[in-house]
Amino acid sequence: MPETIDFKKIEEEKKRLTRRLYLQMAATILVLALIKIFVITRSSIESWGLRLVIVGIYIIVWYFFLDYSYKRWRSINYKDERDPIDRFIHRLYRNKLATLGLFLVLSVAVLAIFAPEIAIYDKEYQAEWKEYALMPPSLEHPFGTVSSGEDLYSLICYGSQISLILGLGVEFVVAVIGITLGVVSGYYGGVVDKIINYFTDVIMSFPFLVLVIVLVGALRANPDLNARIVDFSKGIGMDAHLLMVFLALTIFGWPGVFRQVRGQVLSIKERDYVAAAKVIGASRTSILFKHIAINTLGPVIVVMTLGIAGVILTEAGLSFLGFGADITTPSWGRLLSEGNSFVTQSKYIYLAVFPGLALFFTILGFTTLGDGIRDAIDPRLKL
Repeated sequence: MPETIDFKKIEEEKKRLTRRLYLQMAATILVLALIKIFVITRSSIESWGLRLVIVGIYIIVWYFFLDYSYKRWRSINYKDERDPIDRFIHRLYRNKLATLGLFLVLSVAVLAIFAPEIAIYDKEYQAEWKEYALMPPSLEHPFGTVSSGEDLYSLICYGSQISLILGLGVEFVVAVIGITLGVVSGYYGGVVDKIINYFTDVIMSFPFLVLVIVLVGALRANPDLNARIVDFSKGIGMDAHLLMVFLALTIFGWPGVFRQVRGQVLSIKERDYVAAAKVIGASRTSILFKHIAINTLGPVIVVMTLGIAGVILTEAGLSFLGFGADITTPSWGRLLSEGNSFVTQSKYIYLAVFPGLALFFTILGFTTLGDGIRDAIDPRLKL
């Protein structure tokens, strides 16, 4: 008599091994994070070249750790079959532009995470730097120096933190607002749907950049609000003007995600598994978030990836126009604005070229990666 396979026991064993793997991963991530915080620092490693070597080794360790963890997870859950993540990665790598975009995005991420270590000079301004103002690119200053005497290469390194944090932060908040409103609007319909759509239409009927400039200008012009924002920004260690930009972009940036999610929900709520969830007595909250919202994440990830590029470009534009970062903040847009003053003098063209290239490659990376993720999630969407 053939031996009966106990599928329940197999599933329980998979869950046990997966939980064990997650605990091991959490412990390893904690150790690696502590090494980054307390060991790989400017104060403990004074030599710039040595810091670059150690950062490189640290990144390689992360690569092998993630590679081992993924292979271990796959061997537990998809031992004899190809898992969805593997199929997604294969489709993504087949797209050469998406692979380039992934490389550029990872490069910017590394630059932002390790900016204090990769930068040659500290971001704390020294008065004696003034005598090194407007020096052309050299071995000591690879990208030259700005009018205040600060090293442009170091400023671009620190500026990557601003661009990435602002882009990710805005898109995360926008996604939360857009998904919540989109799920509620698409699922309930009726008056709720009409009201939310009305506000969406009002916001989208105005030019986005104009709305953001008006709101930022209003926040700056109101003494009470301006003082509160300045106090709050000091508490979190953020430029008050960038915080205003963050608020403006989140307030007016959610309609795109909302419309994407609402369209998905209108289709998903008619699926059989949603009807089955209702029949077995699943709560409305469970249906909304476990069965509907989670199935809208694929398109939302694509919209967010493309949206990060838009946020970075908008912040740079606002800083260039004087509505963004403060003069002491190394935003790429602010650096471009400063370089624009010298653009007619060929010997100072580097002041605009290097921040412009940093902005260009970052936006190119997120845009091409977003397109690649869209094609990898659903190849039928490929144009």
